[in-house]
Amino acid sequence: MEIAKPGGCLICGAPLEYRTAAGVHKCALCGRAFTSAIVCGRGHYVCDKCHADGAIAPAKAVCLRSRSRDPWKIALEIMRLGGVNMHGPEHHIIVGFALAAAYCNAPGVRLQLPKMLNTIEKRAEKIPGGACGYWGACGAALGTGVFLSAAIGATPLGGGRLCNQLTARCLAAIAAVSDVRCCKRNVGISLREAVAFLREEGIAEMDAPRIVCEFSSRNNECIGSACPWRQVE
Repeated sequence: MEIAKPGGCLICGAPLEYRTAAGVHKCALCGRAFTSAIVCGRGHYVCDKCHADGAIAPAKAVCLRSRSRDPWKIALEIMRLGGVNMHGPEHHIIVGFALAAAYCNAPGVRLQLPKMLNTIEKRAEKIPGGACGYWGACGAALGTGVFLSAAIGATPLGGGRLCNQLTARCLAAIAAVSDVRCCKRNVGISLREAVAFLREEGIAEMDAPRIVCEFSSRNNECIGSACPWRQVE
């Protein structure tokens, strides 16, 4: 078997095809059938759960041992793990995890982090890969709303206004940069906006992220100097 290239098919490394019409494909790892518009040029398909499985348990461990109030530092430690791919739906969960860990380390917070992580995982894992293009809503931004909902106990009957405002803010910031996907870039943008929003709303005081990209060499679609994180020295 060939070694998969960053951002390509996990099975053979070939570039992924993002089609406009979905079809039914069998996951090469678990064997279950799914409807998806994302498949590699050689016909391989890996479902979102299998794509993210190698990252979630180690990510929880990072969060549980961290004492940082900077969600980017926590997310960066997670994204350096071998089980985290360059792109993929695991990033939707990572955003929520990093915010939850930093939030629970902030002064005055008495919530139970393990319970929050489980809630965030169950909700964010439903956000499919490619949501940025197919849903018009980047999963990293949606992950901030998932976090805030878990943190404040929001339901469809209350609390959703703040969650929607946070998600909208992150989506606007992501859309202002580029329409070419980069999960790492959008994680950073979402965390930056979330920290500012939570402070402005008096919800939590986290450390402001200082973000420098270290993943550009792995990203076949890197936008280079147009990326806000490439400009930080």
